[in-house]
Amino acid sequence: MSKHSITTLVVILLFVAGLLAVLTMLAPEALAGQVPLLAGLGAVVALALWFTLERLRPTTSAQSPREEVAEEEAPTPSKPEQPSPVPAVQILSLLQRKGRLIDFLQEDIQAYDDAQIGAAVRNVHSGCREVLDEHVTLAPVMTDIENSKVTIDAGFDAHAIRLTGTVSGEPPFNGVLRHRGWRVEHIDLPQQMQEREDLIVAPAEVEVNGG
Repeated sequence: MSKHSITTLVVILLFVAGLLAVLTMLAPEALAGQVPLLAGLGAVVALALWFTLERLRPTTSAQSPREEVAEEEAPTPSKPEQPSPVPAVQILSLLQRKGRLIDFLQEDIQAYDDAQIGAAVRNVHSGCREVLDEHVTLAPVMTDIENSKVTIDAGFDAHAIRLTGTVSGEPPFNGVLRHRGWRVEHIDLPQQMQEREDLIVAPAEVEVNGG
């Protein structure tokens, strides 16, 4: 995995974790029993967005020295076209349509009490989970039971397994599995949206009175 991919994933995870932390601090009582659900939802949303961005990012392949020389002698190519943002907009549109996720994140929740925030989180969770169940196939990175003792052998995938705590020396490492992680096995998006300059995630809704 490239450095750019790792950086993108870290930024998305930190952004989602920050949002969840703010929600937890603002409504600790209402969300006391829902922290695992929120954490799982946040991880899934972050991975889905990262996976989509990775699919959009153009790939590069290694070139031989002869190919590199030929490329230097050739005329400077025009700037490559930017990847289409349509798949990312599709995911946001689905999360908004079923779970009102964007409405919830854009709302100033400081004006509401803990009970109202808790009810809103339940509705957002239900709708967003429906989207994931319908369009995204997920699987745990590690199948062991959480909080059980595990051994991480040499050659492990540092992208798939993050070591925390006091890490020193060389593997194998013995520790406790705090979270099994998630990996995206398949994404099945609806028929691609029409390419438009104005990327509408959700249309405005106007109720018209007859007469």
